[in-house]
Amino acid sequence: MREGSQDGFRFKGFWASPVHRQLVADGSLVLTTLVWGATFVVVKDMVARVDAIALVAVRFLMAAVIIGVAVAPRFRRMTLRLAGAGVLVGLALFVGYAFQTLGLEYTSASKAGFITGLSVVLVPILSTLILKKPPEPAAIAGVGCAVVGLGLLTLDLGGGPLFEVGDLLVLVGAVAFGLHIVAVGKFAPLFDVPLLVTTQLATVAVAAFAVVAVRTLWLGQHVAMPVSIQDLGGVAFLAVFGTAMAFFVQNVAQRFTSPTHVAIVFATEPVFAGIFGWLILGERLTVAQQAGAALILAGMLASEVGFPRRRPRREQGAEEPPQDPEP
Repeated sequence: MREGSQDGFRFKGFWASPVHRQLVADGSLVLTTLVWGATFVVVKDMVARVDAIALVAVRFLMAAVIIGVAVAPRFRRMTLRLAGAGVLVGLALFVGYAFQTLGLEYTSASKAGFITGLSVVLVPILSTLILKKPPEPAAIAGVGCAVVGLGLLTLDLGGGPLFEVGDLLVLVGAVAFGLHIVAVGKFAPLFDVPLLVTTQLATVAVAAFAVVAVRTLWLGQHVAMPVSIQDLGGVAFLAVFGTAMAFFVQNVAQRFTSPTHVAIVFATEPVFAGIFGWLILGERLTVAQQAGAALILAGMLASEVGFPRRRPRREQGAEEPPQDPEP
């Protein structure tokens, strides 16, 4: 029986093949994007009653506690480098969720889902800047295609506002999410995943609560917290499924696949957001918006064509783990 090893783990049988591990990772990421697509609808409903940043704060605090309690014995492995990496990744995640949640107050769940999906196109660009891997012409074409699609999706050709505030806020979040994907791809293979995830989630919670504190204590603003049974139930869903489980799966999966490969899987997230927005909220996209959404998806796919498919660890700058020979 063939065996493989990675980061101290030994794989046997089906799991010994890197291809099989990547298939499982991709399947897990698709399920994760389905959950994230559903969270657009939940967040859209909740921000009508709950402050957007307060929602992020409570959601990520609850998720950090869940993961932290589950992996408490592992905290003795925490190092300064691991904590620093977790904080860095967590800050990118905070910016992404803060701007996305704020944007959902001023735009539809379907549009927010598609604009957030633009982060997938940005990953090759960010990988070039951070990981020093230049894109091929197909990736550049994908970015152009997605930009045109974004224009069709967000521009109101009927005389309304050309670019709504909510669209711009969600776009800033998309850039941050792209940074998060690249950062996870860089750090997940190097550190203990449960501790890395816990640090990420705790960083988001602390940053969000800091913003809430400044607004309430210094600016004297009223910040609506989730206190009703309905809202607490929504937060619980977001925390357990859309945060704790989802980010744990993403961080584990990115040990076996690359940031650019994760990006193409995440291209399904705006599709799920649009489906849930249609099924639950009754939202509709115009013909031009549908064409724009299709172009964004096409740009996402095209952005991946120009990148060579390498083994996950090598693509992230680490050495390929040794494989045991056939007995």
